[in-house]
Amino acid sequence: MVPDAYIEIRFRTTEENGRKTTVSGDFYACPMFIDGEGFDCRLLIKGMELVLGTWYKVPVKFLNRDLVLPKLSVGKIVTLWEGKDIADGKVLKIT
Repeated sequence: MVPDAYIEIRFRTTEENGRKTTVSGDFYACPMFIDGEGFDCRLLIKGMELVLGTWYKVPVKFLNRDLVLPKLSVGKIVTLWEGKDIADGKVLKIT
């Protein structure tokens, strides 16, 4: 899967009202909020384990690239959502 963008992301810890477990697998699916609007995406983590409270640089694939790309810019703040805000980050690169 070819990424649409790269983000720097930090999953909130349980104490910060974030997730209770680390994130792992080939990809992680969730909505990404940009300026208050949610877009389905896949973090392409390819077997990495994303520990809560740590910053990571991660490639991202959007399910509807054409809707998202006009809203993205380098440095844009993003939030990942899983029933509540669970991660904070920013856009590093758009491909």
